[in-house]
Amino acid sequence: MIQTGPAEMNILDSLRDQSTDEEIGFINNLKGEKWSKPKSRDDFDTLSEEARAFIRNSYRLADLNVIRRLLINAVFVGLWYMFSLTISIYNKWMFSDISVVFPFPLFATSLHMVVQFTLSTLVLYSFPSLRSRPPPAPGLARFSYLAFLLPCGIAGSLDIGLGNMSLRFISLTFLTICKSFSLAFVLLFAFIFRLETPSIRLTFVIAAITVGVVMMVAAETSFNAIGFALVISSAFFSGLRWTLTQFLILHQPATSNPFSTLFFLSPIMFVSLITISLAIEGPAQILHGFKSLSELHGPVGGMLLLIFPGILAFGMVSSQFALLKRASVVTLNVCGIFKELVTIMGANIVFHDELTFINATGVVITIGSIAYYNYVNVSKMRKEIRTQILQRESALNAMNYVDAPSKVQ
Repeated sequence: MIQTGPAEMNILDSLRDQSTDEEIGFINNLKGEKWSKPKSRDDFDTLSEEARAFIRNSYRLADLNVIRRLLINAVFVGLWYMFSLTISIYNKWMFSDISVVFPFPLFATSLHMVVQFTLSTLVLYSFPSLRSRPPPAPGLARFSYLAFLLPCGIAGSLDIGLGNMSLRFISLTFLTICKSFSLAFVLLFAFIFRLETPSIRLTFVIAAITVGVVMMVAAETSFNAIGFALVISSAFFSGLRWTLTQFLILHQPATSNPFSTLFFLSPIMFVSLITISLAIEGPAQILHGFKSLSELHGPVGGMLLLIFPGILAFGMVSSQFALLKRASVVTLNVCGIFKELVTIMGANIVFHDELTFINATGVVITIGSIAYYNYVNVSKMRKEIRTQILQRESALNAMNYVDAPSKVQ
């Protein structure tokens, strides 16, 4: 470990008081005046060799930490994209009017909730360390259930159900374009629940993505008002759902990991979806649809066709929840917008959905907004980690400096 003298320790200790600044500053070790971040080599050279080496080493460790975090996040994002693209194409094939395999998306999605509840139960049973502990205050636990779990489950069921239902009226490309608008709702609810601090940068991201989405929607040649209303409603509930989900994962011990969150949310979503399904799609029509599906693929094959997307959804939602625990709800949805672009390309290849020049321009604007947001987010992450490392290392150096005279004696 690098040893520093009293003067350098004053500089390093002062970093603790400046950790909330936009840029990490230095304080004059004699007068206590704030320094700006060194802008030239000459400014940096005014420090001693030990202090310069200490800062270089701290910054190197911070950059390595950032890379490690980004790589882990990239793994979860990759899994999310893989499961999501597969289930989107599968649902389009299952619910579209052209193939008419099983045009009852709400009922099918409710079965997915049963699958997710079953799989999350198996995971929690196999790994007891993931189970939630009894709450210290049962009354408070019931309040949290009613205030957050119940609305989150209902919003999630409406998000998924309305999105799947819209595929009966619109193309997969149009759905993914409109779902990108969910970021605006995510930011709105994140501001309301104080998970994000309003800023000009975030407002710029909202505005830019909104412009991109409007441009892409304006060029839709097969516009359907019912499908558009369904998918925009889905985007609204998606924003509410993910904001509440992050609050549950970060602030509620019972839902502190993806599997326990699914365990508690899936039953609520199942009840919500099956109720809406029976009211809108009708039990007689659902039964007739399953009979037709069984005639084509057999009873077992028909049931497997309905259950298989639930397995994909379990992998997708688990990846999303794991990412949400490591990053903000805004970051999750920015990644989601890029995922929608990947889905659009997949839809163009599989279903030959059209993408006009105006659509492509909107895509470019959206990608530019995502790139800017990621640049700001990574820069913020680097500053936070650098501050943490400098605080820890300066504290250790201070302890070593205090202990040094006693060791000499």
